[in-house]
Amino acid sequence: NNTIQIDEIMQTSQNGIFAAGDAVPSQRSVTTALGHGKKAARTINAWLQGQTWQPVPQDEVASFDKMEPWYYSDAPRTAQPYLEAVRRKSGFAEVVGDLDLDSAKYEARRCMSCGNCFECDNCYGICPDNAITKLGVGKGFEFKYDYCKGCGMCEAECPCGAIAMIAEDI
Repeated sequence: NNTIQIDEIMQTSQNGIFAAGDAVPSQRSVTTALGHGKKAARTINAWLQGQTWQPVPQDEVASFDKMEPWYYSDAPRTAQPYLEAVRRKSGFAEVVGDLDLDSAKYEARRCMSCGNCFECDNCYGICPDNAITKLGVGKGFEFKYDYCKGCGMCEAECPCGAIAMIAEDI
């Protein structure tokens, strides 16, 4: 298939030679090529510094049973404009049209932040032990485990499933 074989850090069998995008075995799409380019840039930068790039660990996505849908209002998806089938054949115009600014903001507000805290303050307000400290806008919360009795009310009240109660080994 005339592609270049790479390892997990986008490096070829030749030390210091990297490849990405359509040159490597993968889906041949713009988004894949962009993702490869970003990953290759990070790994090349680390390689030049004599280091190994480590991806940032991703938060676990909360399953629907951890979510509290009552917290969110119903918000139907915004319909995007589509190019008619006849016009698709005659050129390279975008098939799916853009959203205007207001529609894009509306779509962003529909996000349920599955597993990621969006600072709704429910945990902060419900904690009977005042074991949760608000760190400021965009900084989240600090849980003071010396004061926490493990009642689980914060986990139960978290609408996006960002809090998980984990049993301690005694």
